[in-house]
Amino acid sequence: MSDTEHQRATTATRLRARLFAGRLDRDVEDGIAPMPGSPLAVHVARLTSVDEREALARSLRHALGDMRSDHEPFSPRIPVHPDRLAGCRGVIDDITLRLHAPRPVRARGMARLRMLLSDGTGPLYRAGRGSLAAELRGVLAAL
Repeated sequence: MSDTEHQRATTATRLRARLFAGRLDRDVEDGIAPMPGSPLAVHVARLTSVDEREALARSLRHALGDMRSDHEPFSPRIPVHPDRLAGCRGVIDDITLRLHAPRPVRARGMARLRMLLSDGTGPLYRAGRGSLAAELRGVLAAL
């Protein structure tokens, strides 16, 4: 979906794309092809936009910043896993450089990154499970 098509999408379609972004990320990851004018098409257009790229790069930088700070006891933020993050700094730098590069990105890589950042039980976070390095390498390859 081009920027013009995205602008012409109905308000209801854009709203559905926002409300169901998590489910739509999974649809993108599963390789479902978006139908023109659908919430998935609107979501894919947003995923690959410069604004979304910059927002996800900021989120990665914030995670690195959180790694160095003490977690406040009543903070609504889920604490990151500092040791895992420290070991992945190189691939995180590669991802942020890729997000800031002028070359286009693929929606699948963006969806994978959004899912990683939003999964409080995933390897990015202190109580999470899994390999952060493997997840981040997968994101980079999918971008």
